[in-house]
Amino acid sequence: MGKLSNMMYMIDLLNTGNIYTLKELSEKIGVTERMVRYYKNEICNNGIAIESFKGPNGGYFMIDKIKNYTSINKYDIQLLDSIYNFLLENNFEYIDKFKGFLDKSKKMYSVYEEKSKYFSNIDIKNLGETEKLIETAINKNEKVEIIYNDFDGSQLKRIIHPLHLFKYKEDYYVTAFCELRNDIRHFEIKRIANIK
Repeated sequence: MGKLSNMMYMIDLLNTGNIYTLKELSEKIGVTERMVRYYKNEICNNGIAIESFKGPNGGYFMIDKIKNYTSINKYDIQLLDSIYNFLLENNFEYIDKFKGFLDKSKKMYSVYEEKSKYFSNIDIKNLGETEKLIETAINKNEKVEIIYNDFDGSQLKRIIHPLHLFKYKEDYYVTAFCELRNDIRHFEIKRIANIK
């Protein structure tokens, strides 16, 4: 299969709601793990959010499953605008119908953009103390210091800049920039031993 077909297959797999490890995706799609990482970046750059986190139960997954992954993105809108201008200049007979299609496409894109800001609905009232502190840090654009339990039982001090709090299945996670790793990471809330 070509790159496009492979990426569509990867989206199909992740859209089931299952978590797939890098190795599993590599084997199922029939490409190297490096290519899977490339596909993930390309898919994310085109407006479909694929998340990942490490650990025994970690892997790639989609928090917000999509019914139709061929949703319109900003590049499609730019292309449609260019076509509209070309048709307008050349007195296309059905320009009004095309304009209606363009307006509908822009509305679809607007709704998708708004929806993509939120991975899951979280009931703020039922958040635990740690989740509330993280939510406050996100709203105030502040960093926090955490003591994080590693899988081997050790504890690490991390300075993180929380970006997004989400719930996957029954557990809460925070997407944050980690100063120690100099990268965006996902932290499982229940593994945070202390926060300040």
